Amino acid sequence: MKDSVSIVGLGRVGTALAVALQEKGYVLKSLIDLDASALERARSLLGEVPVSSSLEDIAPAQAVLITVRDDSISPVASHLRRNLPQTLLVHTSGLHPSLLLGEGPRLAMHPLQSFAHVKEALENLSSSLFSLEGDALGLEWGMRVVEDLGGRWMVLEAAQKPLYHLAACIASNYLITLLHEALKAMEGAGLRREEVLPGLLALMKGTLRNAENLGVPRALTGPMVRGDVGTVKSHLLALEGWEDLGTFYRFMGTRTLDMIKEGALPTPTDALEAMAELLNRGSSRSGGR
Repeated sequence: MKDSVSIVGLGRVGTALAVALQEKGYVLKSLIDLDASALERARSLLGEVPVSSSLEDIAPAQAVLITVRDDSISPVASHLRRNLPQTLLVHTSGLHPSLLLGEGPRLAMHPLQSFAHVKEALENLSSSLFSLEGDALGLEWGMRVVEDLGGRWMVLEAAQKPLYHLAACIASNYLITLLHEALKAMEGAGLRREEVLPGLLALMKGTLRNAENLGVPRALTGPMVRGDVGTVKSHLLALEGWEDLGTFYRFMGTRTLDMIKEGALPTPTDALEAMAELLNRGSSRSGGR
């Protein structure tokens, strides 16, 4: 029989892990959340598992997962440590170290994945990379669980976690920011958001497939890597009077030129210099749109 697990926090991450662990044969001893709707969702997905809105009702288990928001991890862990001092405590923050869990068996186990909904989270877990950071007992448990879930794991040091988490935010959260800015430009051209969103999503998916197959930066396409100076100039002319999107375009363009140089892509040097001059010249002007 697999280990027994209790879970505190039944948001998207906690609920998805509860369902996945139960499917893999782990015994769910208790599920805790303050939100009545989260408890009801857990009942509908997991059957006859004890649920409660009080930490006092936590059932002893071989591991207790703390899947609450980052700011709540420490107070929850302090309460659990007082009552279950030798129990393995596990939190799922990508930023905070396992030491936040206090003295005793500990593990930080973060799935490098986007959890917008429970259904999608369950579908993505088996292909996810998990970062593990903790003591020897915690790491051993985490490796076994991740492999049971069908994922992959890597071990981090606590000092690596801030930049690791920052990178995850850039790759996931800022991808939506990029899409938002692209939609703003489409709307500026008089196109309807709902009309162009499917096309932009298809473009982004194709780009991500290229990155998977070719790597970064070789997957880069478009006017900058081709050295089309005139195209970049036309973009900047279209952005005159549109300060916020212009600033965004110039920043991303400059970072793209840096990537082209660092990656030694075959863009003509004179074109790189001309595009850089255009971007820098544009940054000295401001508009009011």
